[in-house]
Amino acid sequence: MKSPVFIMFDLDGTLIDSLEDIVTSANILLERRRGNPLRTDEVRAGIGQGVGYLVSHVLEAGGVEAGDLQSAVAEYRSIYTEHALDTTAPYPEVRETLEALDGIPKAVISNKPEAASRAMLQALDLGRYFTAVAGGDSFREMKPSPLPLLEMMRSQGFAAANSWMVGDSVYDLEAGNGAGVRTIAVTYGFQSADMLKALKPHAVVSAFKDIAEIVAADDQSNR
Repeated sequence: MKSPVFIMFDLDGTLIDSLEDIVTSANILLERRRGNPLRTDEVRAGIGQGVGYLVSHVLEAGGVEAGDLQSAVAEYRSIYTEHALDTTAPYPEVRETLEALDGIPKAVISNKPEAASRAMLQALDLGRYFTAVAGGDSFREMKPSPLPLLEMMRSQGFAAANSWMVGDSVYDLEAGNGAGVRTIAVTYGFQSADMLKALKPHAVVSAFKDIAEIVAADDQSNR
């Protein structure tokens, strides 16, 4: 029997800890463009709204004229491709929890480009857990717009009332609220717990494994 419950996950900061490799790539870009190196928290502030926003933020914070932003984005993507797996890994118990949620359809909705998201999931042997993957370039809008979630639910045949959005940023929660789904905020990712709690998620967890109990209970109650 198909589960009536559907879970959508963010990628960076939720499923995988990619922060160090993003910071490394950002600082290589700045070094090449004679900018000032940035601290981790300075780069982190630009993560979550797509690669274009990240690169624009990094250049400005590093004291570099943006100039041709498209060229800078292409350069950053090339750098990041080389360093994306230097240290990036799933957060603790992600794999075990996804196994425990076997039978419940799951998808990834990231603001990272779709091809890069798919490549990352495959490289870390996580792709097999998801029925669909969408990135920041998959639809005409990205999170915090609810459109990616609405389109994903439509394509997978699920209603908002039976769906969840799990993420570490206000963009994930805003998208979830706008789409009318229930939300789970994870506090171990890139944004602070206070920022996330201000958006009144349905649940707040400090460890990925805690998601399984919340969603499994919902799955059983809806069968």
